[in-house]
Amino acid sequence: MSKLLTREQLQSRKDKAVRFVRDVLGDSDRADEIEDESLESYAERRKIQIANPRKIGGAANVPRKPTRDELVEENDQLWDTIENIHQELGDLLEEDGEETEGEDDGEDES
Repeated sequence: MSKLLTREQLQSRKDKAVRFVRDVLGDSDRADEIEDESLESYAERRKIQIANPRKIGGAANVPRKPTRDELVEENDQLWDTIENIHQELGDLLEEDGEETEGEDDGEDES
């Protein structure tokens, strides 16, 4: 049966392995290879299973659902933004319409 470690625990072990290979064994090339290896690959090679921290950590790592009041406030802010965009668009279209009428009166496109 393989060991079950969190990503943080596994990263710590990998870092220790890199230091050991480099400092004790004196093999900096192999230490670089281990250091460059992905955490998943290192775990597979060492027969270690990566634990899901959310399952191990409990509710503290689970994102909380927003409250009704927070959703209402966010919805109100979004509607304000939509109304502001609508107003600005209307203003731009009015300005564009006035300029277009003035340009058409004095110019001939032929």
